[in-house]
Amino acid sequence: MSNISYIIYHLNFLILIMKISVIFLMLFSCLSLHAQKEIVLRLNHTINNSTFSYNENFELDGKQNRYTRLQYYLSGFELEHDAGQLTPLTNSYVLASGHIQNYYLGNFNVSSVESISFDVGLDQIANSGNTTNYSAQHPLGPKSPPMDWGWPSGYFFVVTNGLNDADNDNIPETPFELHALGDQMLSHIDPINISPVNSNDTIYINLKVNAEKFLSGLNLSTVGIDHSSSTNNLLMCNNAYVMNVFEADNNLNNVIQNPDLNNYIFIDYTLPYAPTINYHFDSPKKTNLIISDINGRLHTKEINLLNEGSYFPIKEFSTGIYIVSIDNGEHMVHKKFNVVQ
Repeated sequence: MSNISYIIYHLNFLILIMKISVIFLMLFSCLSLHAQKEIVLRLNHTINNSTFSYNENFELDGKQNRYTRLQYYLSGFELEHDAGQLTPLTNSYVLASGHIQNYYLGNFNVSSVESISFDVGLDQIANSGNTTNYSAQHPLGPKSPPMDWGWPSGYFFVVTNGLNDADNDNIPETPFELHALGDQMLSHIDPINISPVNSNDTIYINLKVNAEKFLSGLNLSTVGIDHSSSTNNLLMCNNAYVMNVFEADNNLNNVIQNPDLNNYIFIDYTLPYAPTINYHFDSPKKTNLIISDINGRLHTKEINLLNEGSYFPIKEFSTGIYIVSIDNGEHMVHKKFNVVQ
């Protein structure tokens, strides 16, 4: 083989290697761009720009009020991502509570997110289903306190329980319960531009929830107990978009939280004979739960629970004082609660 032929041969070989390398790089880039990532919605509930708390006074329309329960459904999620692509998050449902922050939406082929839109409430197909079709851990499964009115009435789209200062003595004492029912309660939230946080294979979408705005324009002194498709409940649901209940929360990205302050238990006394134990730990580690009476006798023990959620004791307790202890191996939280039969 002549020197010229030898050189041409090796040049062609090098060109072939370079082409193969480029192809592999392109394939790798495509796989990287379309690798699935876990999408987590973080809802920072606030009241008048302060941290949301149950059973603490807040002012609305010149009167003092308290929340004792706040829950609502979110569905119909759609992400704008990767320079304008639109992806609906099919079958992603969230049952949000005022004391819980993190909600898993699923794994999707997304690299970066520009905006998110969703509905407050449930689509007609989901609303015509039944809790018995799902496990208790699923957002649409059976809940206690209930998040549905049976069928055909369907799910409660938004639930707000609390107390209002009807007599203007600065002490909220008049109860209100607004539980919105019916397909017409569905409220669409237009795309919210966001600056998500990427952490390894997880994208966190941070939203601020102005919880007091759900109740804007309502006369809480007179609404009473209303589990229906009433005008008041429709106004509450429509407030979600009219009053901008949801907005981007870029401040959440930079908050360094004290874990001892953000691990807590809240007792929901909607059913006084069977209080629901709501709890939250910042760490994703599994938690253990123990309930004992005031004399130290063990009544309930559960292990490997999620790091946050609502626990409804299956066992019926007698009237008395009990202590619930929840730990995750790093932190432990105690809370005393009463049972009244």
